[in-house]
Amino acid sequence: MHVYLRTRGVPRKLDYGFLGAAPGSRWWDAYSELTATERPCLLAVTSKGRWRVLISGVPSTRTDSVGTLVYYTLVLDGSPCPTGTVGAARQDRPTVLALASRWLDDIARDPEGRGVLSELLDGLCSSAEVDRLLAARHSELTTERAELTARLATALASLNPGSSAPSAPSTPSAPDTDAPSLVLNTERWIAGRAAPGADAAFLARLSSLLSGEDGQAHLLNLVSSAEDVTTLPQKPGILAVLIEGGLVGDPTMPAEALPKLRSEVVASVPKARWRAALVPTALTALILLLVGLALIAGNWI
Repeated sequence: MHVYLRTRGVPRKLDYGFLGAAPGSRWWDAYSELTATERPCLLAVTSKGRWRVLISGVPSTRTDSVGTLVYYTLVLDGSPCPTGTVGAARQDRPTVLALASRWLDDIARDPEGRGVLSELLDGLCSSAEVDRLLAARHSELTTERAELTARLATALASLNPGSSAPSAPSTPSAPDTDAPSLVLNTERWIAGRAAPGADAAFLARLSSLLSGEDGQAHLLNLVSSAEDVTTLPQKPGILAVLIEGGLVGDPTMPAEALPKLRSEVVASVPKARWRAALVPTALTALILLLVGLALIAGNWI
């Protein structure tokens, strides 16, 4: 698993950047219309044997030179870890699940997301160290950057889950307004993060992604309804969306099923067969026409 940490320094010129290595691409930019990374959010995608997770908007106690609050972004990526995996990769799945669980718990306890994760990241690196790393060229201070990354990985591995356990949502045996919705058992759904059972169902979906199942699981802060996720990057597999509710939307919105992806392949098959039959027919007719014209021309000579 690779772990990357992004934040900014105190001087205005030390804008947001990664303190150690940087990810190969800014894949999260595809979700910029659906979530603001300066506010609490979480993105998770698994595709082609690789999972990627972003946790952003984690508030710091630090401020920049004009008093604006500073936040952290964590980016993680790795290979799926199916049940029975041995070695160092075996710890990746529980580490990411504990991190996500703690983040959801921090957000539930404080609208700004201040909590255990904020304290952990603030304690990981001092303000002076952040400024020094951001001021240096990326090719410089490589040893310090590697040491910070190692400390970060160790700190994340020591996290305990929050009150939201990564278990599947239970099925209510009787009508109960506080019971998890059956919709949370469907393949694709959206719900407020504070809806009954939504956090546990979300973590269960994230667990499936980390185990290798293709799909997406997101906590979005610019979404208020199912219609808002129509611009979500379309990827096959499971989909779980939590409405963060800090900027727009209702964090207690009941779970609602999302439509399945429309298959363009099925719709195009009849057309493809029709075209395949039409081409040889038209070609034959053209040949016969040319032969007829040639015969007519021969009779006139």
